[in-house]
Amino acid sequence: MSRRQVIAWLVNTTEEPTGAGWRVPWLEAIWRDLKFSVRSLRRSMTFTVAVIFTLALCIWANTSILSVLYGLVLKPMPLPDAGQVVDVYNMRTKEGQMHQNLGVGQYLDYREHADLFSGFALWRGWMFNIGEEGGMMRYVGMQVTHEYLTSVLGLQPLKGRFFNAEDDVPGQDKVAVLTQSYWENNFHADPDIVGQEIRLSGEPHTIIGVIPRKFEKLSTAPVLLKPFIWRPEQAQPNWRLAQMGNITARIKPGVAHGAALAQLQTLEQQYLETVADPGLQDYIKRGGQRMGLEQLREQQVKPIRSGLLMLQGGALFVLVLGCVNVASLLLARSNTRQAELAVRQALGASRGVLARQLLTEAALLAVMGGALGTALAGLSLRMINAYAGAAIYGLPPVRLDGALLGLTLLISLGVALMIGLLPVLRMWQTGNLQNTIQTGNRGASRGGGVRALSGILVVAQVAFAFVLLCGAGLLIRSFTKVMAIDPGFDASKIIHIRAAYDSSYTDMAMLQGLQDRILEKMREIPGVDSVAYSDRLPGFAADKLATLPLRGMAPGQDSTYPTAAVYRVSPEYFQTMGIRLLAGRNFTADDYRPGARLVFIVDRKFAELHFPGQSAVGQQFAFGPPDQKPEMAPEIVGVAEVAKVNGLEANNAPYVYLALDTSKGGLSVELRTTRSFADMMPLIRSQLRSVDPALPIYQEKTMQKQLDDAAANRRGVMWLLGAFAGIALLLSAVGIYGMLAYDVTQRTKEIGIRGAIGSTRGQIVTLILRQGMMKAALGMGIGLVVALYLSRYLESLLYEVKPRDPLIFAGVALVLLLVGLMASWLPARRAAKVDPMTALRCE
Repeated sequence: MSRRQVIAWLVNTTEEPTGAGWRVPWLEAIWRDLKFSVRSLRRSMTFTVAVIFTLALCIWANTSILSVLYGLVLKPMPLPDAGQVVDVYNMRTKEGQMHQNLGVGQYLDYREHADLFSGFALWRGWMFNIGEEGGMMRYVGMQVTHEYLTSVLGLQPLKGRFFNAEDDVPGQDKVAVLTQSYWENNFHADPDIVGQEIRLSGEPHTIIGVIPRKFEKLSTAPVLLKPFIWRPEQAQPNWRLAQMGNITARIKPGVAHGAALAQLQTLEQQYLETVADPGLQDYIKRGGQRMGLEQLREQQVKPIRSGLLMLQGGALFVLVLGCVNVASLLLARSNTRQAELAVRQALGASRGVLARQLLTEAALLAVMGGALGTALAGLSLRMINAYAGAAIYGLPPVRLDGALLGLTLLISLGVALMIGLLPVLRMWQTGNLQNTIQTGNRGASRGGGVRALSGILVVAQVAFAFVLLCGAGLLIRSFTKVMAIDPGFDASKIIHIRAAYDSSYTDMAMLQGLQDRILEKMREIPGVDSVAYSDRLPGFAADKLATLPLRGMAPGQDSTYPTAAVYRVSPEYFQTMGIRLLAGRNFTADDYRPGARLVFIVDRKFAELHFPGQSAVGQQFAFGPPDQKPEMAPEIVGVAEVAKVNGLEANNAPYVYLALDTSKGGLSVELRTTRSFADMMPLIRSQLRSVDPALPIYQEKTMQKQLDDAAANRRGVMWLLGAFAGIALLLSAVGIYGMLAYDVTQRTKEIGIRGAIGSTRGQIVTLILRQGMMKAALGMGIGLVVALYLSRYLESLLYEVKPRDPLIFAGVALVLLLVGLMASWLPARRAAKVDPMTALRCE
């Protein structure tokens, strides 16, 4: 391009529209600014790519985490007056049981007397078989009282009707409503679905309605619902605290949650005062019985809430760090463009026009970075949903919605305004830009204010990076400690499956025969070393604890009796799982014969808690018939190693094992093998079909997968915060390098003079290195103070790691020093190569 063409192009891009019809000229001016910005950015591709990717990474981090936080925690449920819909639960505070199910008696009492509520519903999870022989599947459903969908959730049927009071009667309960997704996927959205019959676990049910999709925002686990029924005796006062199910309720509009909870507690106190059975009254007082109440889903998302809040804080740090980095780059770029801006001003462009051009360029960069960041967020949500779904069963997936896309756009525009203002302010402070034409680069070299501001930005970058790296380091060290825990069993060698029976297996002899055939077929599979069975997946529902009073021993601390999770297992269970017996004996065939004495094997944790300094073997439990003979009292016959089947870091109550002869409803099978899960499952399915083609397999997984799922929340938080810390480290390195490289460029004359008067290359390198390392050291000092303060909020996510672990803080400081040294070395080496004569001639 010739000199004349350049001047003509500059004139065309700086003319200001005047006269009538100002709306169109302004649009034309903005369009010219956009075209000029595109051409200008294309000529500086390195700068453009660096800014766009920096902004994209920052917006990706914030959009991803904010989407999950908003979708699962902050966003109201899609229900009428959702804030008044609550979960109600029992608490036995003295026994550490903080979230227990309720009984039918409580539900009936509350429904009749709790007038601060507009509705109560009792519900529980339920599993059923559906399909034809050879294709039978196991699904999750719910049993609910008739108020659940209408009075409590406030939903209206998509098709047909929901349950009514007549359906809550035994014999009238063979009806079901489908979720919309299940109706669409399994019945192809059949418009005539109402009135059709399906068989659930062998029993015919009539479909009476379809639930709209907003119900699935509560949980994706249940695919259909049926009425909740109970036996008459279960509604009697002495069954009041039997854990029959969950209660969801709707508080009346305008009633505070505290007042509603107080009313429930009053009803419980009235019940306590009228209890005639001294044993039941003692049970209530001994456990510290209280009521709890939380907004819907509050309890569900509790395991990931603190991690999400911490990640959002980390993402905001990354956003601020990215803005600082981009502002520094734009500031340096605007300073090098002083001559260009001066020429354009000399040709007639006002400061307003130049400011608009700089802001347009910044806005264009921010919008492109926002678009790329949003696209990355959409992809990363798949990974985040996978981790969250593994941590919480049935958690609905999170997707980008319109509100968040709009918020992302606002963030991008806000970023554009913030990062674009610094170059504009710099231009306004410069004074007469035309002096730059006369002084050339020497004008730029006098930008001491720019250099000082750039240094401040670098210090801020290093401080933010230090904080994020400390957080990531603490989580990584904590994760390695968790992974190093001995699970107490051979997790990598155990495959678990569960076979579900349908209603045709009612006779105990039929069940025993079926069970024996299943185990025989499993033992025939090549590569299976050992087979055992139990009543459920190991670790499943480990928080459902039983009270186990001990004979001859006073109640424990705070007048409480020992509690434990009780598992019913076969004699081969410990050998198959690889759980060591530490004392006593294993179960024998005599323990399984009818009328045999109940015997238990407890784990080491139970023994150490309740029999310190003595043997647990031979100790007896104090439950059973009042006239029970001492020689028939339930007895502990063995002590086993603690098996962390519910997660390596889970601090659940102790485990107590009971001999299981025949399992009703379904059978859990544990297989010990060195073959892979993928190789074994086709063989297992084939063998099970040979026993009964109508038996489905579900909950199939390796025990290692069980442990991995338990650690999914910790692993996901660690990876994401680690990614944020990596971004922060990269941005800090770029910031230090950019500051020093720019400074070297602006100080070419000074460096040349130093060389001309005798400074060696080593002295020049030391000068530049000192400048960079001082900024890094100052940033680390500030970051250290902030990290020491904020690390305490990580304590709930750490395992056997102190929030102020000196090893982590020292390691992070060393890493940042090395990164700062490397980022400073390149500009320093460049400065050392400046030829004094060339630099002076250039000036």
